[in-house]
Parts: sequence; structure tokens; C-alpha cells
Amino acid sequence: MKKLIFLVILLVCVSVNSQKKYKDLKSEYNTQVECLGTGVEGVQVLKVYSFKKRRKVKQKDYAKIKRGAIFTVIFNGIPGVPSNGCETQPGILEEDDYEKNQSYFDNFFKGGKFSQYISLSSQSSMDVIKMGKGYEISMNVTVRRDALAKKLKADGIATGLKNIFD
Repeated sequence: MKKLIFLVILLVCVSVNSQKKYKDLKSEYNTQVECLGTGVEGVQVLKVYSFKKRRKVKQKDYAKIKRGAIFTVIFNGIPGVPSNGCETQPGILEEDDYEKNQSYFDNFFKGGKFSQYISLSSQSSMDVIKMGKGYEISMNVTVRRDALAKKLKADGIATGLKNIFD
């Protein structure tokens, strides 16, 4: 009987602990991106969607959307929309490169260096839509993808087979 009670308590503790870790692993860069078009070569115009619980939009929400756009361009890539002239763009880096260079990216995103690669973001284009228990906020953001890729390569973060032949 004591073993059964111990086993139940152990399972409950493991379950609660795994739920906490799952919440901790939720990315602060959790956004969805839709390509609206391309500007000059290497520039992408994106509509970035983020979610929040309250309707009031604060300055940190604008920054979160911009960080999410850069994070998506670096790691997830941009889905193509042929009707807008957007081709699918793969991420500049692999998904596991974030963990390999975590201190670099923490400094890059939290220090505000990412904003150098956003040439235009219009807060006037922000939409707030009620979605279930929260709100979806979206904003148009223009990202200089090629300049961002060059920066990551110059900092030694982005490497690839191209470097072997240089």
C-alpha cells in the first residue's frame, strides 16, 4: 500500500513539474507571419500576428511583434504566397542554432540590436481582433533579410558549405 501511495505521489509530482517546464518553454517570440510582398532585393514585407490576453496595446507589444518577425526570418523562414510575389524563404539558421548561440541571441534580441534590420514598421497598421479568450494583434513589418544574413555570417553564427569554397 505504501508503494502504491508513493507511486501516485511521484506521478503527480512529475506531471506538475512537466507542465511547469512546458510553460517555461513557450517562446516569447511566438508569432505567425504572412508575406505581403517583397521590396528591393533582400527586403520582405510581412504581416506579423501575435496574441495577448488584454486588448490594450503597449509599447512592449510593438517590440514583441518586431522581435517575432526577426526570429521567424532567422529560424523558421517565411512561407510563400505566390499571389503576392513571395517565394518561400527558408530560415537563415537551423532551429537548434539558437541553443548553440543562446548568449549571442539573448544579447541580440534583448539588447535591441534586432531593430537595425527592420526598416519600416507601421504602428498605424496595427489591427486588434478579439479571438476566444484573448486578442490577436497584427502589424506590417519590413525586414531587411539579406542584411541580417550578412550580419549573422560576419559574426560567425551563420556558417554553411559556401564558406568552404570562399
